[in-house]
Amino acid sequence: MPIEAEEYRERYARVHKAIQDEGLDLLLVYTQGSRNMYANLLYLTGYYSFDPCLQGALLISRAGDPRLVLNFEWDLDRAARTSWMERVAMGYSRDLPGGVAAQCQVMGAGRGRIGLVGEGYMPLAIFRELNRCLPDAEFIPATHIVEGQRLIKSPAEIDEMSVADQLTENATQAGFHALKEGISELAILSVCVRTMLEGGADEPAFTAQVSFGKMTEVCMAPASRNTLLRGDMVMFDMGCLYEHYVGDLSRTRVFGTPSREQQKIYDLVLAAQEAAISFVRPGVTAEEVDRVARDIISQAGYGECFNHWLGRGEGLDLHERPFVEQGDSMPLRPGMVFSVEPGIYLPGVGGARVEEMVLVTDTGHEVISDMSHRELTV
Repeated sequence: MPIEAEEYRERYARVHKAIQDEGLDLLLVYTQGSRNMYANLLYLTGYYSFDPCLQGALLISRAGDPRLVLNFEWDLDRAARTSWMERVAMGYSRDLPGGVAAQCQVMGAGRGRIGLVGEGYMPLAIFRELNRCLPDAEFIPATHIVEGQRLIKSPAEIDEMSVADQLTENATQAGFHALKEGISELAILSVCVRTMLEGGADEPAFTAQVSFGKMTEVCMAPASRNTLLRGDMVMFDMGCLYEHYVGDLSRTRVFGTPSREQQKIYDLVLAAQEAAISFVRPGVTAEEVDRVARDIISQAGYGECFNHWLGRGEGLDLHERPFVEQGDSMPLRPGMVFSVEPGIYLPGVGGARVEEMVLVTDTGHEVISDMSHRELTV
């Protein structure tokens, strides 16, 4: 089920309180129609700018109602239909910086402290023009206000992610069942994507990995015309969106009888993952969870073959905090959801990676993806 309007209002209320707590006069939430650039606006309103041509800003002042400004008029009707905001609170300006600046003046922030959400991906040209139009305003990085709220998933968000994970799991199983000697990676990808969409997914969440044989020896490789041979390792990394929330899983198999080394690295990946998941609980840090898995793989002599983070948060974006890697000292809190996906990529043998989605609970953790399919042989 879609997120209810009341939950969007509660999110807005929390952000509005943070604006006051941080002494801001206005919060400017920038959006652009590309993945990882519209999630903050979607989180607060239910509307997202799906087209790369679309840009806009949600303006939230200390007092008064919010305003949404887009650079194209044609998407305002869809914004009104998908958002809890009223149509009268929305407008457009083909000169987006000028229109946003004019609205900031109307909302009393022309000489105030304006927090920028999305400053990391706002185009420099737009920021410079905002500065020119609002010379007396002070612009302050404020992405943390919204993304800090997004760290903790609500029960409704967890439900959406669980459905997305199950749709993804169904797709991987359909792909494995379709394997046969000589089939291409692209042909298997088409089976997986069709299964996701027919199952109820919104769309694929990212460019999926379907790789056979030597192509599993690298961490990520998009599907190609490479064909399957008996004895090949097979690696999937794919996901879908369900009600805008990400499901993402990695699965590994061998087409035929695994060699001793293939079985060894797969079993080691499973052991590292299970140990890391068991360690998850409130208060431990993201990097401590990473270290549990990394130490197991390193002590077995494969440390250099595990060349990526253990995991990262997911939600409306594919990559969110916490980042489960060395250097991220963020303590885990109930409601966080992140991947645990150790991998080993061994030249001449193949690669193995297994990914599950883990929820931090009040007393420990819960795996919200399906862990029932862990056999190696197809």
